[in-house]
Amino acid sequence: MVIRHILHYLTEHPEAKDTTQGILRWWLMGDLVEWEEGDVQAALDALVARGWLMQRQTALSHKLYGLNREKLEEIQVFLRERENTAEE
Repeated sequence: MVIRHILHYLTEHPEAKDTTQGILRWWLMGDLVEWEEGDVQAALDALVARGWLMQRQTALSHKLYGLNREKLEEIQVFLRERENTAEE
């Protein structure tokens, strides 16, 4: 699930901000899965809708994504719950 991978990256690098392409290239490059851009974009859109990511439009019409630090604790709970579920 790409959402978990993005959130794990952001909890380890809470100041990170990047475009969809940058996220594919840098945030997810160490994963064993090769993610499709459409899947990553859908995950980013879902995380923005949930309020866990902030989205900002740049002058060149690129969207930058970064962590909503106010939601960090909620994100950490979500990740712990998913890890516990995966272990069962």
